[in-house]
Amino acid sequence: MNSRLVFSLLFGVTLVFTACKKDEGSPTNSTNNSSSFTFKVDGAAVTVDSAMAVLYTLGIPPNNREIDVFAFKGGSQVLEMHFLPRTGAQTAAQNFNGAWLTYESGAMQYHSQSGTLTLATCDTTGGRFEGTFNFVGQQFGGSATKSITEGTLLVTRFTRQ
Repeated sequence: MNSRLVFSLLFGVTLVFTACKKDEGSPTNSTNNSSSFTFKVDGAAVTVDSAMAVLYTLGIPPNNREIDVFAFKGGSQVLEMHFLPRTGAQTAAQNFNGAWLTYESGAMQYHSQSGTLTLATCDTTGGRFEGTFNFVGQQFGGSATKSITEGTLLVTRFTRQ
């Protein structure tokens, strides 16, 4: 089963078990000056225009909660991150037991094969997420890779689902 299908199925299960609310947590590309987000793609520096985080309470053990971070540059999504709401290092891979990190370039997606997301701050009450990340992403359905290095994130735009 391909990773896109697995992710779609897991996301669908997540939606079934979350409470229905007004759609306040959908990603948007509006500017938010309280967030800071930078990284390098194959050595080229990128500074994100805006970012937001969504905390999902799943009610499904063992993890029960997950955070999604969406980052935008030039009106397009460039990063999507899924991780557990806790400080410390999380291994980047294509699963929800740590961090699932995706770099997007146009229609191409590069899902994490290896790397680390390290959160220094994970405040799910006040909505502040701060840390560093790096990963090697492999093109979905292909063999091309992108090296994402020197990533730093500070996200204060936050909603709950």
